[in-house]
Amino acid sequence: MKWLASLPLVLAIAGCGVPPNQVVPMRDGTLRATTYVEASDHCTQKGATARMLGGAPAEKGVLFRCE
Repeated sequence: MKWLASLPLVLAIAGCGVPPNQVVPMRDGTLRATTYVEASDHCTQKGATARMLGGAPAEKGVLFRCE
């Protein structure tokens, strides 16, 4: 029965699989980053430039594409 009490904690930790400062691919092919600088740095590492598409809907961050 004690394992059942620790289950919510384990699930909460497992749900944090993506750090908040990571670039995340979206369903439509765009990318989401926390800041404009992070988006620009991500594209620069890939040898491209970042094209900002605006704010991420209902979330903190920006949508962008590397071109």
